[in-house]
Amino acid sequence: MKPNVMDQEIERYLNDHLAGSAGAVLLIQELADKSKNTTDRRFFGRLKAEVENDRKVLEELLTSIGAEPSSTLRLAGDVTARFGLIKLMWEGFAPGKLGMFEALEMLVLGIQGKRVLWRMLDDLIHWYPEWEEIDFEKLENDARRQRDEVEAYRQREGRNTLVCEQRRKPPRSLP
Repeated sequence: MKPNVMDQEIERYLNDHLAGSAGAVLLIQELADKSKNTTDRRFFGRLKAEVENDRKVLEELLTSIGAEPSSTLRLAGDVTARFGLIKLMWEGFAPGKLGMFEALEMLVLGIQGKRVLWRMLDDLIHWYPEWEEIDFEKLENDARRQRDEVEAYRQREGRNTLVCEQRRKPPRSLP
């Protein structure tokens, strides 16, 4: 069943977020693979699983309005993410390198986008009774938590990346 003409904008909006989340899954996997300790690898593994669950919710939302996930937009999201990873690798996709810091920053921004998606959908629920069983408030709170957790990693990585070695040395005491 094809969504009616009035649902085309929401279909595109959901598919755009689905495509972006495909890129996020790739990025999170790279972050897990590049992490040097078990705690970080576990964190990114959990985050990846949560984003994959969010993707299922997006697919269910599309199906409930008679739409389906766009394979074209998914491919575009995959390609964009892979090109983005190339840029990050060029910058140095390892702890203490600009690429790692920028990857975390991109992820924070993407999660914030997901948070406001859930907030918007919660606001639209009155016009989409198919979605009444979905707890958009919980999804938004989960996204806020994810964003804050990744932001803590970004802050740590920013201090390690953006402050050169000479500035990390304790200041000389004055005579």
